[in-house]
Amino acid sequence: MNNKERGLAPFKGQSMDRFPMWYGADSEFTNNLIKAVGAKNEEDVLYNIVDIDYKTIRPKYIGEPLKSYEDGSVDTIWGVKRKGYYYGMSVSHPMANFDSIKQVEKYNFPNPDDFDVRISLEQQEWAKNHCLIGATWAPFFHDSIELVGMEKFFMDMYINPSFAKAVIEKCFEFYFQLDRLMFEKHADIIDMYFIGNDFGSQRQLLMPPDMWRQFYKPYLKKLIEQAKSYGCVTATHSCGSIRSIIPDLLEIGVDAINPIQINAENMDPEDLISEFGADAVFFGGIDENNILLNCSTEKVRSETRRIIDILGRYGKYIVAASHDYLLPEVPAENVAAMYDEAKKYGIGF
Repeated sequence: MNNKERGLAPFKGQSMDRFPMWYGADSEFTNNLIKAVGAKNEEDVLYNIVDIDYKTIRPKYIGEPLKSYEDGSVDTIWGVKRKGYYYGMSVSHPMANFDSIKQVEKYNFPNPDDFDVRISLEQQEWAKNHCLIGATWAPFFHDSIELVGMEKFFMDMYINPSFAKAVIEKCFEFYFQLDRLMFEKHADIIDMYFIGNDFGSQRQLLMPPDMWRQFYKPYLKKLIEQAKSYGCVTATHSCGSIRSIIPDLLEIGVDAINPIQINAENMDPEDLISEFGADAVFFGGIDENNILLNCSTEKVRSETRRIIDILGRYGKYIVAASHDYLLPEVPAENVAAMYDEAKKYGIGF
């Protein structure tokens, strides 16, 4: 079977020669992986040697150049200044002193028209025979808290909920409209809608589940429903302990749950597969915090087999690390061993 068929098989209940594999990493880590396996370049290591089944094409920003500063910080499309490694951390909160819906409505939110949603013929050829992930990452939770500042925003959810909802809705609307533009143009070739919002901490959700259901679930549902209306399978990412809202995610149409951070509280893979295995595609779960970071390649291989045996029990599994972004501190040899073992181990379905 080709990569596209394999990438979609867990969603369709189809038999496979092996479980599909997904990859996400920092560019420095990818360079380390290229060296570790003796590959020519990124394309060679990911799609010839490792044989990843998914490829991703996101809308491309074509608006006015974003300002950068002498201290290394840069403006984002949201007017938030960020600084630090890769995407960095927010070091400004332009709505920190806002408290009214009128102020929100006057704010200069990003414009979907500042993005190119076209997938060129060259890109289409590149993605051919692979499961194509398209549209946006849609991190509307992160944008809402960064605009205001996390502490103030969480307080506003209690004491000024109409203001908090107005901010969330504006963030959501941007992604909803930009996704729609890309789906309308390329619904025939986009296979998967994969988005990410980190709602979980190591111990529990960052907010009470009922509050998440009030403020974020309705908008996440709209994003998922729109993608499904264009024929996509759907996956959502959230680090941390999110077990309390997995039933909600399945209810609103999410097909796959990523990244399955198994060392977070209440995220034991045996418990998850027992409770949700018949309904969810599990996506990830091979521990990056300890196994991939600190252990031998043999331990990595045995853990890869263990997770495949557990999370792949119903044939609904995608092989990946327990985080969506492999960092340079992770030994490349361990990640190469993870994927190699996943290819060799196969499945019994």
